[in-house]
Amino acid sequence: MKYYYSRKSNAFYPSALRPAYIASESWPADAIEVSSAEWQKYGQGQPPDGKRRGADANGRPCWVEIPPEPLADLAARKRRAIETARDDAIAGGFEHTFGDATDTVQMRQRDRENIMGLAVSAQRNPEGTFEFRAESNAKYQLTADEMLELAEAAQAHVSAQYRRSWERKAEIEAALEAEDREGIKAVVW
Repeated sequence: MKYYYSRKSNAFYPSALRPAYIASESWPADAIEVSSAEWQKYGQGQPPDGKRRGADANGRPCWVEIPPEPLADLAARKRRAIETARDDAIAGGFEHTFGDATDTVQMRQRDRENIMGLAVSAQRNPEGTFEFRAESNAKYQLTADEMLELAEAAQAHVSAQYRRSWERKAEIEAALEAEDREGIKAVVW
């Protein structure tokens, strides 16, 4: 079977389907017949690393360099990665001392809601005690002051992660403004 290649669509077309393409007025005007070797290499083969199928100056299929990701797209992707890392760091929680024990306070969304709810209750009932369960599944009985201290520590943890993300995003923006691709790539959580 013969194959044709279109530079405009960067696609191959089998000769057996040519009548159907012509009947539907979708046969590419720039289609050229290609050799069996070209079809095997560029139509069915895998491109080398860093390359993709394209056309040479004569409209024949060839491997061409994949252009680098636009800087704005790279920066946007890095910002999203920083935001994901920030959210993961927040949810991962922080270590807190409960009397003689140190445990991890988880900070997933539901955990944050629970801590804030307990803090509100502690403000309303300063003489009460409040049960808090940490990551180890241990239960801690906290006074109102201890509960408020835990809520402040939770807020400090969240604020620290946001500060860190803002710093990383500022690094991304500075590198983007300087058109420094490697600088953008180097920014990590």
